[in-house]
Amino acid sequence: MKNKIVKFLPALVFLLVTFGFCILFFLLPKSDFSVNEKRYLADTPKFSVENLISGELVKEIDGDSEKGSVGYVADHFPFRSFFVGLNSYYNLGMGNTANSDYYFAKDGFIITKPYGTDRLDTNIRVINSFAEDKNVTLCVVPSPGNILEDKLPKNHLSYKDDVVYETLSSQLSEDVSYCDVNSVLKDMKEKGNAPFYKTDHHWTTPAAYNAYVRLADNLGYIPATESDFKKELYSGFYGTTYSSSGYFLAQPDTIEVWSGKAEESVSVEIHELDEVKTSDSMFFESHLSEPDMYPVFLDGNHALVKIKNQKADGGKLLVIKDSFAHALTPFLAENFSEIIMIDLRYYKENVTELCETEGIEDVLVLYSISNFCTDTSLAFLE
Repeated sequence: MKNKIVKFLPALVFLLVTFGFCILFFLLPKSDFSVNEKRYLADTPKFSVENLISGELVKEIDGDSEKGSVGYVADHFPFRSFFVGLNSYYNLGMGNTANSDYYFAKDGFIITKPYGTDRLDTNIRVINSFAEDKNVTLCVVPSPGNILEDKLPKNHLSYKDDVVYETLSSQLSEDVSYCDVNSVLKDMKEKGNAPFYKTDHHWTTPAAYNAYVRLADNLGYIPATESDFKKELYSGFYGTTYSSSGYFLAQPDTIEVWSGKAEESVSVEIHELDEVKTSDSMFFESHLSEPDMYPVFLDGNHALVKIKNQKADGGKLLVIKDSFAHALTPFLAENFSEIIMIDLRYYKENVTELCETEGIEDVLVLYSISNFCTDTSLAFLE
C-alpha cells in the first residue's frame, strides 16, 4: 500500500498544485495595473463567436507573440511577481547575469540591454527637415550601458552609442545645433559620480543639471549655479528597471529634487485630452510616497505641459521629448519665460502649427539614445 502511495505521490502533488492554482486564479481579486511593472494588465477577454473563430480570443487569453502582448492568464497568474522574481534570481544563481531585457550588473545596477537602430536614419532626416525654418537644438542622451560599461558582466552585448553619434555627426544638417552630453556624463562617471540610477533607466538630477549647463551654449542663456538650488533627497526610489527585471531584492535609489528661484514664481498647466490640470509647482510630491518616484518631476508623461515663469528673462521654448526631459526642464524654467513640453507619443496635433500659434522659434529635441533610434512618433514632425 505504501509503495502505491509513494508511486502516485508526485502525480498527486502535481494535480493538487495545479488544481489549487486554478482555484486561486478565479478567486483572487484581479488588478488593472501592476505597480511592480508599471503597466496596465490585460483586460478580461470578451467572448464572441467571431473572436473564437478568428483566433483573437485565444490571443487575448494566451498572448500574441507577434505583437509582444501578454495574455490574460499570464498577467493575472497567482503570485505572478513572486515567480517572475524567483525566475530572475534562479537564472542569476546559475551564472546567467541577464534576463531577456536587463543585465544584473556590479554594485547593484540593473541596466537595460542594447537597443536597435532601425529608425535612426529616418529620425535624423525628420529632424533635419523640421529645422529648416526653426532654431532647433538636438540632445541625445547616451545609454547607461555605454557610460557604465565597467559595471556590466563580461559577456554583455555591445552598445551602439559611438556608431550613433558618428552617424549624427555626419548626417545632421547645419540647421541643427547639436548638444553633446555624452562627454558630460562620461566626465561625471570618471569623477566617481554615477549619472544614472541603479534601479531606473533615467539620468540622475545632478546629471540633468550638468546637461542644463552644457545646453546653455546652444540655447543662449546663463545657467543658474548649483548653489542657487535647494536640494532635498528622498530614499526608497525603485525605478523602471527594478520593476521590469524581476530583481526585486535590489536596494533602492535615492532621488534628488533641486528647487530653484523659478519654483517661487512658476505656474504649470498639464493638458491631457480635453482636461487641464494646474499647479504652482513643477514638483508633484504625491509621487514621493510611491515606489517609483520619478514622476515627481512634472507629474510624469503627458501630451502637453506649459510652464510659465514671469520672472525669467528668456523667451519661449518648445521641448519635444521623452521622459528624460522631466528632470531637466525645471532647470530650463530658470531661464525661459514659457516652456511648452510635448510628448509625441501622446500629442497628435500639428507641431508646426503649434509653433506658429504660440510664437515659438526655439526648439529643443531631447531624447534618450534608445528612443531616438527606435521611436516612430518623431514622424509626426513631418
